[in-house]
Amino acid sequence: MVRDKSYGYPSFTQRWSHMQISAARKSIKIEVAGKGWCEGEFHRHKAPLTVGLLLRSLPLSGRAVRYKDEFVYFTTNIVAGLEKPSQMFKRGDIAFLPLNGSICIFLKDCQLSQRMTPIGQVTSGLEVIGTAAAGDVITILLAP
Repeated sequence: MVRDKSYGYPSFTQRWSHMQISAARKSIKIEVAGKGWCEGEFHRHKAPLTVGLLLRSLPLSGRAVRYKDEFVYFTTNIVAGLEKPSQMFKRGDIAFLPLNGSICIFLKDCQLSQRMTPIGQVTSGLEVIGTAAAGDVITILLAP
């Protein structure tokens, strides 16, 4: 006779499979004031300290600045160092620039001379970020 290790109780996956809880990814909404919303995720596994600090500081907002056609960023008052830095980013990636506490959202694939901390990705509606002009207010909120 094979004995079940759960002793008659449902397994962890059976108990929690109906819930979509993920400690590694947190859903966010990004608003460009007067232009629309997009959805994204913060990835805790990419930079646990920085993402944790950002999540505790939400909502974050600031004025948009465009860097060429490569990315849009806004400064925050967050102070954090580099964590698992990268210089190559793909379209839709979200990164944190510790130099001035900026959150950057990439509009196309690019390689930079400055190292940044990758923190997440835009999952839908990236074109809304592409319409952001200099001075538009960008707000990041935790998605319900």
